[in-house]
Amino acid sequence: MKDSNNEITQIKVGLIKPNLRGEAAVSKTRKIEVPYSLPGDEYEVTFLKKKRRKPEAKLNLISRVPRQIAAPCPAFTRCGGCSAQHLSYEDQFRLKTSHLFENYKNDFQIEPILIQAQQPYHYRNRMDFAVFPGPIVGQREAGSFRNIIDLETCYIQSLESNKELERFRNLISNFPDLPYDRKSEIGSLKYITLRKAKNTSELMTILTFVEEFKNTAEEQTFAQACKETLKADHLLFCFNRKRGEISAMGETHVLRGSDSYLELVSGKQFRVPFDSFFQPNPTGFQPILDFIREQIPGSSDRLIDLFCGSGFFSRIFAENFQYVTGIDSIESSLEIARKQMKTDYPNVDFSYLREDLFSKKSSAGLQTLFQSDEKNVLIADPPRAGLGEFVIEALKDSKISSFFYVSCNPISQKEDLWKLKDTFRIQKLLITDPYPQTPHLESVAFLTSI
Repeated sequence: MKDSNNEITQIKVGLIKPNLRGEAAVSKTRKIEVPYSLPGDEYEVTFLKKKRRKPEAKLNLISRVPRQIAAPCPAFTRCGGCSAQHLSYEDQFRLKTSHLFENYKNDFQIEPILIQAQQPYHYRNRMDFAVFPGPIVGQREAGSFRNIIDLETCYIQSLESNKELERFRNLISNFPDLPYDRKSEIGSLKYITLRKAKNTSELMTILTFVEEFKNTAEEQTFAQACKETLKADHLLFCFNRKRGEISAMGETHVLRGSDSYLELVSGKQFRVPFDSFFQPNPTGFQPILDFIREQIPGSSDRLIDLFCGSGFFSRIFAENFQYVTGIDSIESSLEIARKQMKTDYPNVDFSYLREDLFSKKSSAGLQTLFQSDEKNVLIADPPRAGLGEFVIEALKDSKISSFFYVSCNPISQKEDLWKLKDTFRIQKLLITDPYPQTPHLESVAFLTSI
């Protein structure tokens, strides 16, 4: 059916895809994804004709099949944070992993090891909440960056963080003019970031303001109220540009504690800076570390840690090696790695090098490193896009005998492994789920040279 401007049709969801979104056929050649749905749900879909490559679609629910799982969060389907609270966790994991399992079995003749999450809720160690006039404190609306869903609690962050969020909401209600208005550019407070360690008791609260708020009388007044009301071990104010939609980054004022918190992973202490990346769920990531530890070959000389960040893998596994070489593009992270390695392993010869591994300039150094006659073990944990062409080319002509490829995107990982299939053989592959209620997974492949 069509009106003068738009195309309208009726659809029924036929299956749930690995990204946990439903799929419905509009025609024999055209399909559409439907979030938060189950097979059998029926919708009226309106394709809006706009000057874009792909027309936008507006969905109106006609009928839906009964739900056996009631989403615990009242904001589910409105908040953009979770995508699968309408599914049992067992179904989520099956949908997320079954296609990968079959693809690896067919393409590489190997069956991945699958490990489910032990904690489907309250697992994340960091959440960033936007603060808008109202005051409104919450997450971006599903499908919209401009609108915020007001949240009293979040079901995937820690219980301790939720208590701090409640305290903050009570506090900000007494300062109604403080939240920043993006349209009028009036106000000052843009974000609250909560970071709760998984294996220590430490909690960090970071409030991000426009830089004009810095060193004002209003800052002093609000800082005193925060110190009296909020209970975080580490309390920070952060300042950046008005139009910079970036949380927990910029110049800081430490009100209490320090600008880093303490975390424990595999028996190692990690000081996590307020503005740095750290594993969002260290407990859920532990199967990856256990897998690597079990497979590391004995009597190896050097550990090469690509995309090393602040030396997460290097610090955990350095005791197995005489030498450690880490490479990353962010100098501040490398400096943390150097300081912590020097403290932890005074007898290990290590170097952390700044290099953009996605730049052609890295090729010569990688070729030299990978051609060494030492018994080298490689661990690579690249961004979601994968290893990149220059790392892959260097690996194709390398003397690396043992290679652990860690990935937060098993799809791009599998594409990279296919490119390396004539150089390396997959010995074992593990897929685990540190991120329940979302379509994301973590995986690690152990490869040896052919």
